[in-house]
Amino acid sequence: MNKYIFSHPTSLDHYVADAFVVRCFDNRFWGVFHKFIKAQNLKHIDLESVAGGAKIFSSPEQEGDRDFMLRELEKSVKLHHTKKVMLFTHHDCGAYGGFAKFESDPEKEFAFHQSEHRKAIGAIQERFADIQIETYFIDDQGIIKILQRL
Repeated sequence: MNKYIFSHPTSLDHYVADAFVVRCFDNRFWGVFHKFIKAQNLKHIDLESVAGGAKIFSSPEQEGDRDFMLRELEKSVKLHHTKKVMLFTHHDCGAYGGFAKFESDPEKEFAFHQSEHRKAIGAIQERFADIQIETYFIDDQGIIKILQRL
């Protein structure tokens, strides 16, 4: 018999995902992100954490990165009947060059992220015309909803 190093019951019931969620893996924003997801009453999410979050759709380092994440979304839709995508980026993201890239100007940084979110929506919409998409920006004060495409 196996000796578990941690034991906790896990439901093996299949689920419908409330959302396919892509966030940056930067742990500074984990607390606010986690509380936001709970506040939105999302019970089941298919979560992806990658450097830059939504950047993987808008400005991937390699085109194959975007293709990989689109395939992940496709699996979420197929296996968990996902109808909504939630994309996150955040302040002072190293994958984007940090806050210094914007001359430490929060308005420049925010405008840049708005543009990135529009590009991310476009990339997803090309393959998933009917999926709902919401985008968010996280900073040290909380979360701002940037765009929504129904």
